[in-house]
Amino acid sequence: MPRSGRPRTFDHDDVVVRAMGLFWRRRGYGATSIRDLQDAVGVLPGSLYAAYGDKRGLFLLALGRYAQRTRTDADALAGDGPVLPRVRALVTDVLEAAAEAPGRGCMLGNAAVESVPDDREATDIVSDALDALEVAIEAAIEAGQDSGEVRDDVDAGAYARMLVALIQGLHVVARVEDDPGRLGDAVDAALEPLAA
Repeated sequence: MPRSGRPRTFDHDDVVVRAMGLFWRRRGYGATSIRDLQDAVGVLPGSLYAAYGDKRGLFLLALGRYAQRTRTDADALAGDGPVLPRVRALVTDVLEAAAEAPGRGCMLGNAAVESVPDDREATDIVSDALDALEVAIEAAIEAGQDSGEVRDDVDAGAYARMLVALIQGLHVVARVEDDPGRLGDAVDAALEPLAA
């Protein structure tokens, strides 16, 4: 049976990206109203509900989109050439992002604070993205060990977990820093012990 009514006149991908920006700027699901979403994405509430079920459905899609960006960043660690500059770039990108958009932090971290463990779907999205980041860092460290760039006695898995924790911590601490670049010495302290 054909559907009646007007067809959707908005771009699904654009709505998810705009919603992601709003949830991220507002630091989460609870602080973002349907009216905020309507204003940000330019779609009436009825159409939002029809397309995404409810605000939570759109939030989960937006969180998933952000998580995909994290996986893309993780994938950038693979490749030829020196490993440590790529790992450093991954970590220092946090400080650059904090300087460009003060107070925003990481959407994964924000969701972890707000939704985990009560929201199983949000928990899974956050956990899967952070796991992917950890696995990519571990693989990069192991590649550096194979090439002689990284010390052989480094526990790649433990160091990868530490760097994921550092990245999330930098997102939080950078929120209150007038100059997030000041945290660069923390990055140096974390990465210098890796070098062979």
